[in-house]
Amino acid sequence: MSLKPLSGVRVLDFTAFPPGGYCTVLLADLGADVVRIESPAQAGKPSLVIGQVAMSRGKRSMTLDMRNPASVDVLKRLVRSADVVVENAAPGAMEGRGFGYSHAQAENPKLVWCAMTGFGQDGPYANQPGHDLSYVAHSGLLGNLAPDLPWHPAGQLAIPLGALMAVVGIQSALIERVRSGVGGYLDLSLSESATWSLTGGVNALAASPYAILATPDRRLYACADGRFVAVASAEPRTWGALCEALGVPELKDTLHNREKAAATTETLAGIFQTRPAVEWVERLGSSGAAVSLVNHGAQLLDDPQVKARGTIVESAGVPVPANPIRLSSADGSRTTTATAAPHLVGQDTDDVLASAGFAAGEIASLRSAGLV
Repeated sequence: MSLKPLSGVRVLDFTAFPPGGYCTVLLADLGADVVRIESPAQAGKPSLVIGQVAMSRGKRSMTLDMRNPASVDVLKRLVRSADVVVENAAPGAMEGRGFGYSHAQAENPKLVWCAMTGFGQDGPYANQPGHDLSYVAHSGLLGNLAPDLPWHPAGQLAIPLGALMAVVGIQSALIERVRSGVGGYLDLSLSESATWSLTGGVNALAASPYAILATPDRRLYACADGRFVAVASAEPRTWGALCEALGVPELKDTLHNREKAAATTETLAGIFQTRPAVEWVERLGSSGAAVSLVNHGAQLLDDPQVKARGTIVESAGVPVPANPIRLSSADGSRTTTATAAPHLVGQDTDDVLASAGFAAGEIASLRSAGLV
């Protein structure tokens, strides 16, 4: 079997929160050797990003007391054999501790350093604390998704978007390194990543941006079992197919008719209430109408498309999303998701240090000093 795309790339992961977790688990799935740097105080516990197996699998773990000034010398030696560093400290925090990009780059000019923060390394909000909702709100994405506020998303949006952008940036820097021979510094803002998602919006940055309103042809409809289906039959072809399949061909001419919208919605709502959601999707699947299940939580596990594609895999007995990048090589091998259980904190400390050139005696001294 051929190697994965990022095989041979070593990543030092200094992150402890979801932005870094999303980023480095994808790098690990693509073949990178991701080494999490964690506190010796947590040694022997599962190496989990905020308690989540999904973002922790496929990575190795070593311990190092970053509060101890002596850790700087260890980090300088570690970084010499690394390709990438991912961190999500506050702007300037790692430099202040004596090991930032300037220190690492002096040891390894080929290093790619990715700094993930909410608002970026500079600007008036650079040091402002926040969470995903902060960045989604500031970015313009929240207002674009829900013009009628107040409303807030139940899941994360800016964080996974930012992590994807970080992976793209890291891979781009690695390619540039092949040409130039030197690495680079990636300043990744979660808020800016969410703003980028407005690229495809119609007039998204205007004073009164275009909004996709709920209309009979683009709407969620409740079904007999309490679940919902999402109807997205917004073209004459798909709308016509939906009306035919539902037995109301006379409604074909109501597409985009505002005067008849309320009555059309009421008619469709009554029809969808007569059968369970899964049955509707099965019945309408071959009709040419665009109708999908609204999956929530564990319902996704039983979805036939999810099962057929292996979209969910198991790691440590926990269902987790699979790597969505399905890259096949010429020999037929494909990238896969690392499904082994997350390592214990510190499980790989000796191996990582040894591969960085530390002798057995040096490692024993670091342990006796409580540094690792």
